[in-house]
Order: sequence, then C-alpha cells, then structure tokens
Amino acid sequence: MGVLASSSHRDEWAADPEALLLLTLEVGREEPRLFDEVLDWLLVNERLVSLQRLRNLAADESDRALMNSATEWLAQWRRKSSTRPSPKTDPDLEAAPLFLNEGLPVQRPDPAFLANGLLKSWMEPTRRSGHPDLAQPVNFAFRMRSLLGVGARAEVVRVLLTSDEPGMSLQAIAAASGFAKRNVQEAAASLRAAGTVTSWNLGNEQRFDLPREPWLHLLSLEQPPTYKSWPQLFRGLRVLLRWLRDPEIETLSEYMGASRSRTLLEQISEDFLAAGVSVEPLGVTGELYPLWFETWVRGLGESLAASR
Repeated sequence: MGVLASSSHRDEWAADPEALLLLTLEVGREEPRLFDEVLDWLLVNERLVSLQRLRNLAADESDRALMNSATEWLAQWRRKSSTRPSPKTDPDLEAAPLFLNEGLPVQRPDPAFLANGLLKSWMEPTRRSGHPDLAQPVNFAFRMRSLLGVGARAEVVRVLLTSDEPGMSLQAIAAASGFAKRNVQEAAASLRAAGTVTSWNLGNEQRFDLPREPWLHLLSLEQPPTYKSWPQLFRGLRVLLRWLRDPEIETLSEYMGASRSRTLLEQISEDFLAAGVSVEPLGVTGELYPLWFETWVRGLGESLAASR
C-alpha cells in the first residue's frame, strides 16, 4: 500500500483505508516505527484519504484522540511555511504516553499529540513513503477514488461491486461506506441517474445493485476483490485490544474476569458477526468459560488469516 516496509504478501482483499488506518494507529502504540511510518505515509498520500470518513469511523474517545492527533500532525506538516503554529493545548488535560512499551521520557513533545492528551516525541517526516500500487486488489478503494473522487460516490461503487449480497439497503451501504445515510442516498441517486446503478423497492426499503460486467470490463478485472466488513471488524478488534491491555484485568479473580470478558463479548459481538466471526461460546459455561475465552482470543488472528 506504500508504507516503507518490506513484505512479500499480496492480499486479495480490498482494504478499507480509513478503517485500517484507525486500527494501525492503535496497534502502532506498541510499534513506534510502524506508527511513524504510517504518519509519513499519510502525509505523502493525503489526497487519497478521506479525513471526513476517518472522523466518521472513529467510534469512541480513544479513537478520536488518535485520529485527531494524526490529522493535526498532518496539518502541521502540510503547511508550506517554515513556521508551524502549534495546536492549542488544554492546560488541564492530563497527557499519557502514546507508546505503551517505551520507558524513555519525552524531551520534546509533539504539539499535535499533546493537544489530544498524548505524549509523543517530535519527529520530522522523511517523506520516503511510496504511493499505493493501484493494480493490487488491496488498493481497490484507492483506484475507485482515483476514478470517482474521494467521497461517498467512490465508496458506494466499491461496496456494491465487491459485496456478494444481492441488493443492499441504504443502511447497509452506509455502514460499509462510512458515510452518513443522506450522503450515501445522494451518491446512489446520482449513480442511478447515470445508469450505472439499479434500484428497486422491497417493502418499504429501497435496494441498490450494480451491474458488474460493465465495471469489470472498464477496470480490466476478471472478478472484483473480496469484500469484508472492515469497519465493524476493526472496531471490534480495537475494543478487544484495549481490553486486553488493561492492567486491571490481571488483578481480577477468575469469576470477575469471566464476568468482564462476557460483558466485552456482548459489546463486540455484533461487530464481529457482521464480519463473519463467531463469538458465541456455545455450550460453554461455568469454570470452562475462562479457558474458552483465552483459546478464542489466541485463535482469533489465525482464523482471520485463514479466511483471506
């Protein structure tokens, strides 16, 4: 996708750039080099990223702190002038270290992160990141944006073209596209007026579909990249990751730990199920539940990788 890193892996999924960016910023709190390289990539490839969509997909205060820090850092370095005014910092805001495994003191805090309650050392970007290879399936969203612009229209086409669901509701398209239902409705209506999207009513609900053959011919593709509910899946993963990092969990009794993990699963089950990941401990009760939960968490990465 252009981040300065070596990888031989070529994914067949069509990535969701903003959902992936939010997850990577969270994961990057344990990998400082990854975090800094992603910021550098964002600066180089800003024209392909929807900052509005990034704001829309931020689900809680933790997401918003990271998202605001990244976008304010981007605004600092986007300016041509050598004088970069610092974002306003709330004097009553208590700052916490951005990187969780780094014990070194922050000598020169980055003002963009400090303004959002996070301590990160000031870093000058290298601008050595590359641009996404638009021929790769993983960069399909960027290809659509290069064709249709960075906005709801490109996301509606991406969702309809890659989804296997025959006829999607406006609500389903909005959830996958990361835009408000009103924006999605306007984009779908303009595409329908252009004859590139079809629609019909199912009861009181309007459904939309897209004739694939003309689009595949236009894009020189035999088949579209595979769809997955990335916004929901990555939101659930961020919540799970923060829960696992909580030091209080280690101090709980087995009973209280099991109770807290059940509450967690109730919180993230809808997001995981939307992405086809089961979180139901069928038939597992009592003293067997903690072992099931630990096994489920450890196997989660393998099950996601196997579904690619």
